[in-house]
Amino acid sequence: MAGYTKEFLLSVLEQKYSGTFISIEAKDKYMHMASIQYDFEGKDKFRVSASLDADAIKKFRLETK
Repeated sequence: MAGYTKEFLLSVLEQKYSGTFISIEAKDKYMHMASIQYDFEGKDKFRVSASLDADAIKKFRLETK
């Protein structure tokens, strides 16, 4: 877990919910809010609140290789 950067976790979050955005503007707003949430909560709490468990991270890594 120590190696996960903010950018990596935000990418995982974006991929996890990529099919649920109504528009590009909605996705951009959501990702901006997620970035603020990460800054406010920190890495560990953000992973929990954003439901970025080990399975989500594994799926992201498999799909982006």
